[in-house]
Amino acid sequence: MAGSINRIEQDIATLEEAIAKLAEEFHQGYEVYLMALGQGVRQQLILASYYLCTQTYPEAFLKLSVSERQKLQQGLRNLAKQMQKALCQSLQMPVPVEVPGLELEELEELEAEEAEEAEEAEEAEEGEGKLELETDFEISPIRKPLTPERLSAWQERIETGIIQLLKLLSKDANLLLQRSGLLPQKLPEAVLEVASKAEASSEGIAGPPNLLQIMIETEDDDDSQTSMVTKLTTIHLRLGEIEFADANVMTRRHQLRHLSGQLSGIRREYHKKLRERAIVQAESAWRASWYED
Repeated sequence: MAGSINRIEQDIATLEEAIAKLAEEFHQGYEVYLMALGQGVRQQLILASYYLCTQTYPEAFLKLSVSERQKLQQGLRNLAKQMQKALCQSLQMPVPVEVPGLELEELEELEAEEAEEAEEAEEAEEGEGKLELETDFEISPIRKPLTPERLSAWQERIETGIIQLLKLLSKDANLLLQRSGLLPQKLPEAVLEVASKAEASSEGIAGPPNLLQIMIETEDDDDSQTSMVTKLTTIHLRLGEIEFADANVMTRRHQLRHLSGQLSGIRREYHKKLRERAIVQAESAWRASWYED
């Protein structure tokens, strides 16, 4: 019996080492993926904006002076740069394994210092189109034992953060276009926010990538009692379309999926061993407490 429980404990320890190694591979994989994604987002934001300005609202774009066009273009580039920085900063965290000698309070102080430095850098940056983002996805260090569930939760927080950043970038890009006169000035900001948060049901709509066509009801300028239905095209960055358009980003995503497949396999084996250990321990506990009347 002792040999059986020792063997199971060794198997569990081996699996935990494999999970820790996989966590490091995940961290490295996301590091290169987020760098590639930042480049892809920049390119797709500019392409979507180009289409919107030249194909959807060419008359409004032509009304802008040369300096106004340059200001708009610079603002879009600034947004893209802010997005790239935010994506990279979202991974500035300890590798999800226990760091010897580094207490939780020290980690919190380190995160606070990084947040303060990022805020100061953002305030110092000039130009229109600053991306008003919060990059704190509440990603905390993971303590031992590093279970498959904790690693999956860590990964899920990163993926959720990416989607949040794309929605915020879409919203800020639309606000910039509105301030520049491309989108209707009377359009409520809430409408732009809804457009940036459109659900996956809009993914299948035919049209240029990373743009969303919506119908909105507005009041007639000449008659406040009369409403008009207006067709509006806005920026709506979609992760799937960005990955599809960029081979490098897609390659990095495939690598992450491969790691996720490994994690699924380790999770099954890990829980199998935990179950085996529980059974052996329960059998031992039964015998230890059993006595004949």
